[in-house]
Parts: sequence; structure tokens; C-alpha cells
Amino acid sequence: MPVRCEPPETGRARIARWKKAMAFTPDLDERAAVIGVLAQPTRLRLFYLLDRLGEVCVCDLADILGVSQSAVSQHLAKFKAYGLVTVRRDNQTLFYRIADKPELASMRRLALSGIASGMGP
Repeated sequence: MPVRCEPPETGRARIARWKKAMAFTPDLDERAAVIGVLAQPTRLRLFYLLDRLGEVCVCDLADILGVSQSAVSQHLAKFKAYGLVTVRRDNQTLFYRIADKPELASMRRLALSGIASGMGP
């Protein structure tokens, strides 16, 4: 038989305040969306490559990952929509890099900390 939760009588006002606060959480919703973007394996690999290589063109990213340039561009478009990357054009070639934003430092640590590249020192 399932156990029913019986909340304590004390602290109800605190719980009510948090319930009201959690009804509208655009900052948390945005963070969840960004984490969701990085949760897809190919996108996490792209983010990792951009972190390690700095500025990289779409064709090199496609070559490294063994996917089409179109697929890479679609993933990078999602990054761009969330402000994760910046783009520089040189003639017909687009170069991407992780955006220089303070809030992305924690995202880099969360997503990439402790990942070995297999490239050696």
C-alpha cells in the first residue's frame, strides 16, 4: 500500500510562497531549454569541439563528426538561437565559436568537465 505524504503544519506559508514563485520561472525554463539542446549527443559533441578548437568552420566540424554540413548547420542554428555561439563569415565559409558570455562558463563546466578528448596532453 502506498504511503501518503502528510505535510507538517508548520511552514505552510513558506511552501505557499515557493508554489507561487515556481508558477512563473522564465530563467529556469530558459536554462532547461539550453540544457535540452546540449543533451542531444551530436550537439554535445559539437559544443565540445567548439570548446576545444575555438573557432571552427562548418565543413571541418562535419568532417570531424562524419556527418553532413547540412546536419551540422542545423545543430549550430539551434545553438545560435539560444545564444550559445557566434558566427563569423569569410566569403562563403561560416566560422563558429562559443559565445563569450559569463553564463556560458558554468554551462561549459556542467556539460564538459572531466571529458577526456583522447588527444593526449
